Amino acid sequence: MADFNLNVKSQVNDELANEQTSIIEEKTSSTESKSIPVEEVIRGLNKEELNDPNKINVTIADKNAPLVILFGPPSCGKTMTLVRLTRYLKGEGYKISPIKSFRPSHDYNYKNICDNYDNMINQSDAAQSTDRINFMLVEIIKNGKRLCQILEAPGEFYFNPGHPTAKFPNYVNTIINCNNRKIWCIMVEPDWENECDRNNYVSRIHNLKQKMRPTDKTIFVFNKIDLTNFVISPGHINLPQATKEVANLYPGIYAPFRNMNPITRFFSEWRCDFVPFQTGDFTESNTTMTYQEGPHEYPSKLWNTILKRING
Repeated sequence: MADFNLNVKSQVNDELANEQTSIIEEKTSSTESKSIPVEEVIRGLNKEELNDPNKINVTIADKNAPLVILFGPPSCGKTMTLVRLTRYLKGEGYKISPIKSFRPSHDYNYKNICDNYDNMINQSDAAQSTDRINFMLVEIIKNGKRLCQILEAPGEFYFNPGHPTAKFPNYVNTIINCNNRKIWCIMVEPDWENECDRNNYVSRIHNLKQKMRPTDKTIFVFNKIDLTNFVISPGHINLPQATKEVANLYPGIYAPFRNMNPITRFFSEWRCDFVPFQTGDFTESNTTMTYQEGPHEYPSKLWNTILKRING
């Protein structure tokens, strides 16, 4: 199944991640620690839901179309990945639109985001785009057929470095336990946080793998590949070295995805895919942060990998 070959068995260490502890802190741009209330960093949820995530209600009305879940901690690029994918797919003739039944009809925050989705996606103001799209289920349609549903949700509820062992809220368990086939796009990036946080994130991924169904697929999305030295040219990456770098930064991250079948593992050692990704470039001015799309090769590769897993 995998599109990569990782020959670094010494780096696959399941126990290391489980022995780590976490430091509760958020970092400001000046590298000073600062505690940030959840209410200030999540949009699209009402006050009751912010205070108790277990009160968040979601509905997956279509039980057949596969779910593509962008999974990762806060500020790992999930929203901008959705923005870049949406722009790319629209250019390729796909229809992308929010699924309004995902949230209760009285959720006017979500309704407003749905009504203004296209406008937000096309914003060059990166901050405005990412600030408002924080809880969203969108459909991808081609020739009148819904190919899949892509979910973007607050990273705080997938993995919070300040509370690394916190249980998933009810709505995440609803998604995990639904009968839809799921494609988990697990976000990683170079030099994210500190070693302790990365090890705790690996533990979270191991926990998630235990909840996955046999039909679920996993894609590791190595975001911000442009910040590494593995880029040879746009879209052309030294894939073995990039894959190994993730194993170095996140020891044991691939371990649960090793193919244990004595026959098929001869052809494919890993039951997961690995896709380098870049959303684009961000230019800071005096008043805002402007976003320019990155090379089309990156969303093309990610979408083709998703499509491959949708079809098989």
